[in-house]
Amino acid sequence: MPKLDKYFTQNPICLVRQIIDYGLIYNREKLSVQMYLHDVMFAACMNPKSGSFNIDIRLSRHFTMISCLTTERIILNTIYLQILDNHYSTMDKQCSDLAPKLINATMNVFLSIANSAQFAPTAIKFHY
Repeated sequence: MPKLDKYFTQNPICLVRQIIDYGLIYNREKLSVQMYLHDVMFAACMNPKSGSFNIDIRLSRHFTMISCLTTERIILNTIYLQILDNHYSTMDKQCSDLAPKLINATMNVFLSIANSAQFAPTAIKFHY
């Protein structure tokens, strides 16, 4: 999200809002020339852990807001266990017995990385 300017607005967001509201943009060299935009679809996402959390309400009224929380470990174990059980159903019993251990090991590695201070999301490294 861009930083707020001295008028507490965000220029790129105001431009997107103007395009959605009016369906046109102006030529910067000849301001009397309007270019109408048709069949344009916008999608947006936001990192909930870092960056600017200010959203222009005049822009957000055009979007459906969806918030997704991190799935609990029990639910992930159930999902992955069903997938691996189905995959291992044609293999030996020894292989199918390894599915819960494999899932737990993978979850432990993932959680140790996700909870590590080294990979904590920041405004600069939000992709972590």
